[in-house]
Amino acid sequence: MALRLPGPIICPIRGIKPEENLGKNLERHRPARPPAKYSYVILAIAAGLLAVTAGCGNTATSTPPPVIPTVAPSETPAATAMTAATLSASSTENPIKGPFVRVDKVVFPVELAAESEERIRGLSGRASLNSGMGMLFVFENAERFRFWMKEMQFTLDIIWIGPDCQVVDVSENVPFPDPSTPLGELPRYSPESPAQYVLEINGGEAAYLGLGIGDLVKFLGGIDGRYGC
Repeated sequence: MALRLPGPIICPIRGIKPEENLGKNLERHRPARPPAKYSYVILAIAAGLLAVTAGCGNTATSTPPPVIPTVAPSETPAATAMTAATLSASSTENPIKGPFVRVDKVVFPVELAAESEERIRGLSGRASLNSGMGMLFVFENAERFRFWMKEMQFTLDIIWIGPDCQVVDVSENVPFPDPSTPLGELPRYSPESPAQYVLEINGGEAAYLGLGIGDLVKFLGGIDGRYGC
């Protein structure tokens, strides 16, 4: 998804064809976190560390806040779930490079979009995003940024994070547009409350992992303390 200042990223769910996503109603906001949560640490690491064959589509963002693109999972995506204890042990034996974003008890390896060009480009133009991974957008100030799905090829979940490092909103299963849609007709997506950070993950993962408003967020793996969380 692409960013339009002051938007979310989306990834399609495996097995759903692009044309089947176009007419879907968007579940934009989840008011509260479900009581039972999955205590999983999701790590999708490429080449030789964790075999993951999941892909997610492209992302793009909007403009008067930027819009950002994201990628969808491949035909046979496979997310790797690890408990916190397993992660701790593996990080001692075979350190896994970050950066990471922890939302409640779930850890996502992420790509960082902290510069203007990176935020505008987002995940657009990509064929996929591995299951359990994401892209973190970092802004200088908290605003109700607007994102669009320009040049996206799959649906996304957009997790909006406030300056106090808590989830303030979740936009779920944001659909990718028909390529023929004029730019002026692309929907814009924004949070209910100001956000300073935005985490884009594959569509459907937030609900599956039980992530919701009020979850605490922590940056790890070299970005801890660098951007405020």
